[in-house]
Amino acid sequence: MNSRLSSSTPFLLLQFSLLLFIIKFPPCWSLDLFNSCSKGFNCGNITNIYYPFWGDGRVEGCGHRDLHLNCDKNKTTIKIKGVVYEVLDVEQDTQILQIKREDFFDSKGLCSPKYPSTTFDSQLFEYAQDFAEITINYDCQKHEGMLGYFSCPEGSTHKDGLIQHGSETNPGCISSLRVGIGQSYLGLIGEFRRMEEALFGEGFRVKYKVDPWFCNGCTVSGSGACGYDVDSNEPTCHCADGSSPKGPCPPQPPPTAPKGTNRTRQIMVDIIQLMSKRLLF
Repeated sequence: MNSRLSSSTPFLLLQFSLLLFIIKFPPCWSLDLFNSCSKGFNCGNITNIYYPFWGDGRVEGCGHRDLHLNCDKNKTTIKIKGVVYEVLDVEQDTQILQIKREDFFDSKGLCSPKYPSTTFDSQLFEYAQDFAEITINYDCQKHEGMLGYFSCPEGSTHKDGLIQHGSETNPGCISSLRVGIGQSYLGLIGEFRRMEEALFGEGFRVKYKVDPWFCNGCTVSGSGACGYDVDSNEPTCHCADGSSPKGPCPPQPPPTAPKGTNRTRQIMVDIIQLMSKRLLF
């Protein structure tokens, strides 16, 4: 082994360390979060969706943990308390989602829901204006003839059901689920088929209760992307410089550094290269 080269190894390592000190790199994971969260969610007719949502290229740190959008064959879905809903529309300005239960369409209608005995997430969502909640009770033989009662076709999961306003369950029924519907349909509670068509086609609209003030402050400088700290369960700001503060990101620096700074760095690099050549040769 070249003894001169061997003796110079510590010095070469020192040079490499100096270069790393001169050329400062932001943490790669922070840059990944900034780049990922700067991209919008796009799936079919649902496009340019940002915080508080994540999914399909937007990593978990880009949005609220319970607002995960999934894209499959140009169809967007979201899971709320274990129930899969198809997302029909997203209005980010008003924080409104239009959704419908996917299992009603995939199964044999209201009589064979895939997710029985379910409730809605009232902590994260509230029903939008002109929408309300109904409860569909199942296997209610003793209530035949009541307003809202319906019978199920042969081969269904349940024998019959009873639709009621609000979230109260009927003690005479075996199971129940809650779902939203337009208030204009509440007067048609005895017309099962029309209510079923409304749930299948239009779905219902809800407002997600996520305060937008933090995100507005995060992006005002033009160098931040809104995100979510999954450890602290709080919103955060992913900055272009690699930092993730709890407040707004600093403004982006000029595209080129001052001439004096660049000149100083170049001189130091030239000196290190010259010293390396003398040691090696």
